[in-house]
Amino acid sequence: MNDLFNLLRLKRSNSFKRSTKYYVARNRNKRKIRKIDDRKYEMGVSMEDKSQSEFFLSSSSLNDHVITKCLSKRVELGLTTICLKESMVCSPKKWHDYVRHNLDDGTNQLVEFGHQTGMIINLETNDFIDYTVNSNLVEVKLYGSNEFVEEMYLQLTEVFEIAACYIEWVYGSDGESVNIPLSSEKLPISEMYPFLAGESIEDYYTRFLESSASILLLIGPPGTGKTTFIRGLLHHSAMNAIVTYDDKILERDYIFARFIEDDVGVMVIEDADSFLKPRADGNTMMHRFLNVGDGLISLKRKKLIFSTNLPSINDVDDALIRPGRCFDILNFENYNEEQAKIVSGKLGIPFNSKSPSETYSLAEIFHTQKNSNSKQKRKMGFV
Repeated sequence: MNDLFNLLRLKRSNSFKRSTKYYVARNRNKRKIRKIDDRKYEMGVSMEDKSQSEFFLSSSSLNDHVITKCLSKRVELGLTTICLKESMVCSPKKWHDYVRHNLDDGTNQLVEFGHQTGMIINLETNDFIDYTVNSNLVEVKLYGSNEFVEEMYLQLTEVFEIAACYIEWVYGSDGESVNIPLSSEKLPISEMYPFLAGESIEDYYTRFLESSASILLLIGPPGTGKTTFIRGLLHHSAMNAIVTYDDKILERDYIFARFIEDDVGVMVIEDADSFLKPRADGNTMMHRFLNVGDGLISLKRKKLIFSTNLPSINDVDDALIRPGRCFDILNFENYNEEQAKIVSGKLGIPFNSKSPSETYSLAEIFHTQKNSNSKQKRKMGFV
């Protein structure tokens, strides 16, 4: 009797109501979970059925997926497919205007995945073009028969200039970058560099590129032509370069992996004062450059170029400049009056004489050229 009385009293209490609600809610959650499991099971069955009739390949974007589908179709049809990649100097507006008015017709289908990427697919032959648009460079990949690739290449090169080489500027911590075509308007001449001692600048470039040493060190104050020298090397070799000005990016391995793996022949480290100091002074970056320059992962065809404003070679880690690893150490200095006259004369720039004891920088000579002829503009800087 007492047990029955206690049970009836418990029913009237709030605690029993809360316990009942909790029990019902828990049962409801079980039903929800069961329904979700049923849907997962049904989905798994449908995906399994679909996987038997279609390949599922990993792709980072819709663009990759469409390329995969197009290539798969060509394989199924037994069509030989070749690929040609080219970089063209072009603004986004000019490129979009061209493809929309010349390549989007009844035979070709234009597919724009965004403002920067797109494809042009020939509906009859299954040949296609994949492109990526940057600020002033378009990377084009031609896929298809040999006849299609040759014909389309000739058609595009009649309209757009081929970028002999480009500079990949890595600016984001996650690898974001932009490709900038190398300008042919800022090329050096041998007379700019008296340290060549009669050797032509072209011959010097060739000796460095063909050597087994991978490092070249440029030392000198600002405005003495270090950047112009690097620009000339890239133009002479037609090699692409990778450059960054962010210390944190150089602390990560991916930029060195990209340098080794990609179609990039030169890594440029400008204003590398802090990276060149001895490891005994706390430089934690030096081991990366040593490994890439002449270590286990080094490659003969890859070159590293450092430019620095350090006043003395004694401030550089000895391991970086040892023979076999470092090809040369070039000291850039201001010109005396005679040297400045020679450079100005070769460039066709009026020479403004100062006192005989003063020196002249290459930047000053270019500044004179800019002021004397508004039609000829020569800017300093690598990127």
